[in-house]
Amino acid sequence: MPVEMEYYEILGVSGDAEETQIKRAYKRMALKYHPDKCKEADGEQKFKQVAEAYEVLSDADKRSIYDKHGKKGLEEGGGMPGGMDASDIFSAFFGGGKPRGEKKPKDIVHELSVSLEDFYNGRTRKIAATRDRLCEPCGHSGVDKACGKSRDSFKCGECDGKGAKVVLRELAPGFVQQAQVVCPKCQGQGFSIPSQFICKDCDGKRVVKERKVLEVHIEKGMKQGDHVLFDGEGDQIPGLKLSGNILIMLGHKPHDFFQRRGRHLFIEQEITLNEALCGFTLPIQHLDGRELLVKTRPGQVLDPQQLWVIDREGMPVKGTGGCEKGSLVVNLKVKFPDKISDAQKKAIHAALGEPETLPLKPEHEECFLAAFEQKRQQRRQQRGHGHHHGHGGGGQTAQCSHQ
Repeated sequence: MPVEMEYYEILGVSGDAEETQIKRAYKRMALKYHPDKCKEADGEQKFKQVAEAYEVLSDADKRSIYDKHGKKGLEEGGGMPGGMDASDIFSAFFGGGKPRGEKKPKDIVHELSVSLEDFYNGRTRKIAATRDRLCEPCGHSGVDKACGKSRDSFKCGECDGKGAKVVLRELAPGFVQQAQVVCPKCQGQGFSIPSQFICKDCDGKRVVKERKVLEVHIEKGMKQGDHVLFDGEGDQIPGLKLSGNILIMLGHKPHDFFQRRGRHLFIEQEITLNEALCGFTLPIQHLDGRELLVKTRPGQVLDPQQLWVIDREGMPVKGTGGCEKGSLVVNLKVKFPDKISDAQKKAIHAALGEPETLPLKPEHEECFLAAFEQKRQQRRQQRGHGHHHGHGGGGQTAQCSHQ
């Protein structure tokens, strides 16, 4: 058992969690708290904590040290997390890796809701994303090229283009402290461009908002939580060589008839007692438009406690192009008649035989069954517990008489 559980608790896994469980947990938590999706006040901090926990627990050596000695052991052994930014870990996990140490804009995350039909048949969907791209007319300088001046011509003399300056503050007589403050002259921009020289396309911001239409290919057999990565199609930031990514996370729309569980499809169908004993046919409109006619074999009796399977009529398996499929599982709910007539009872006995009569003692109590209603029974028991004297009791679900 690990000496500390903090990182495991952050990801919501047990101390003996396997690598695949840790990966699934990180994926779930990172998407939940990603800055593009989470609007909670502490969402960004939780996003960083999740990344820190994953950085340790996904590394066999760091995890071994943490399990034996906790965070203190990581600090003393030089294995403390912090080498990668939380956004870098997120990008690397979802396939948008970058050269280590090179900065990159944060990924843009969008969620696309997908119908079960599209997961079954596959489809290409279009989605529009808004991103920051470097302004080409001004060479991402923010300065109108027509003026013939470079960006450096407007460098703030107060802070030398840094956007901040160091000041000395007196804490007490003889005691001063250095502090970095935003440059009051350029408001932290590092440059002060007169309005007549500002690029009209980007308004001096060096980047422009651009609407990009992406084609998202939904492969047969994909599922909720799968993603499609558009490498380098995200934001651009002046001064950074790399562009950010756009990550499309696939969501799942509930279906009115089918339920998906992994590679299998489940349906629930109510049938009569007659159909359970004598057979039935059930037409099913499948997700690709085909009509399946589900039939029982001659003489087959359907047990309502049993799940019934139609092979290779479930969901396609991702990566097989639809050649491999799961099963269609049918859960039958038998609706019994409320009562039957004497003539029907005789007909049943004639078909199935008389039920076996068990031996009885001469004196016995005759009881009749009634439907059990759990909530009503609980209320009766509670009332019964409240009376410790007299004839109070919890009530019964059968009426008895002496014979």
